[in-house]
Amino acid sequence: MSSDLKQDILDSIDDINDLLETYKELFNKVKYKKPDLVELAALGSVLQSFYNGIEGIFLLIAKQVDMQTPNDNAWHQTLLNQVLEKTSERSNVITIETASKLAPYMKFRHFFRHAYSFMLDWERLQPLVNELETVWDTTGDELVTFCDNL
Repeated sequence: MSSDLKQDILDSIDDINDLLETYKELFNKVKYKKPDLVELAALGSVLQSFYNGIEGIFLLIAKQVDMQTPNDNAWHQTLLNQVLEKTSERSNVITIETASKLAPYMKFRHFFRHAYSFMLDWERLQPLVNELETVWDTTGDELVTFCDNL
């Protein structure tokens, strides 16, 4: 495996850490106060960026290790399923438990890309925001473990 791949994955992990750190104050604020429209749009953008970063890592692995990326209509879900599987070239990237926690972020990202920000509903967004740090801690740890085994 290429040391460049490992470094690219670690750099992407750092970028996601930076993203979440940048918005930490907003995450703390909405624990106690319902966000206004601008804050809601910012939270939606962060959630979209969060999953984009993770999916970018999965795509790197699919391209550089698996030598194949999904190209079907449901390729986002196919890619998530692909990284669950151990192959002859690599261990599984994440566990099924982690994938099940990431799936709502993938679905939200799809919604966010095709909706207007004023359509965001805090009651639906709140669980994603509240669980974000925990989901990232687990996902990030699994990604680092994967890199350690490259």
